[in-house]
Amino acid sequence: MRFVDSEVVKLKKQLKLTIFWILFLIIAAVGTTYAWFTVTGMPSTNITPMAGTVSEGDTNLLISNSYGGPFDKTCELVFSGNPGSLRPLSTADLTHFYRSAAQNNEGITVLYANADNRVDQDALHGTVYLQCQNASCDVYFNRDELNLGSDAQALAAMRLGMRITSSAGTQTLIFRLDDMGATGGAQSARTIASAGSVVASIAGSGEPVYTSDPSQGIGGYMAQTNGNAYNPGSQKLMTLQAEEVATVEYWLYLEGCDDQCINPVQNRASQLRLAFAGVDNGSR
Repeated sequence: MRFVDSEVVKLKKQLKLTIFWILFLIIAAVGTTYAWFTVTGMPSTNITPMAGTVSEGDTNLLISNSYGGPFDKTCELVFSGNPGSLRPLSTADLTHFYRSAAQNNEGITVLYANADNRVDQDALHGTVYLQCQNASCDVYFNRDELNLGSDAQALAAMRLGMRITSSAGTQTLIFRLDDMGATGGAQSARTIASAGSVVASIAGSGEPVYTSDPSQGIGGYMAQTNGNAYNPGSQKLMTLQAEEVATVEYWLYLEGCDDQCINPVQNRASQLRLAFAGVDNGSR
């Protein structure tokens, strides 16, 4: 009986050791695939803030970092937080943000955590105010002055989100930045189960609910230039009545569900200069 007991004890020890190593290997495998998401002590895209600028166009479009002004052709961008780097987030509406919490051994995210309280540390977030003086105007981006960096991998993975509030109401716009540079050479890898999606919400367990990526190309929102004159783009950001002030809240962030938001986007430098052009729409 003692021999049998000894063998049973030995087998139990071997089984425990086997289970330990299996769990260790699983943790190691999962850890290596999503470690780049947990970037503690490991920098990702570095941002060099720059002053925001507004071009005059055919009307007197001015900018300020305060609703009450003073309004001028330029203003300093003031961020809500002080991020040293951009870290992957996902959002469908700029209201709720989520971050990857766990991936499987194929690098596919299976669990997310709420990141609303991390946005000011993981993204560039601030507000500027636009005023069209003397006349009504339609507002577009000024392509000549708008600067979102030139790194292909960063441009492919980043999004510029804007929540614009004017007399017409509030609209939310999210832009892909591929039109700002040659992103064809950016590296890609699938990190979610289905392409072209972002996180809309998560269950209490962290399981994601995906929705179609709402972002659109930024190119159509650019004013067309002809010498010193500005002509309408195909899509306008807003219409401002004479002397009206509009609030433009903005976010520059890495969309964690984008196929280009993978390891190569780390340690990339970028810039931010917002630039708008006002085009007289003939209304007085």
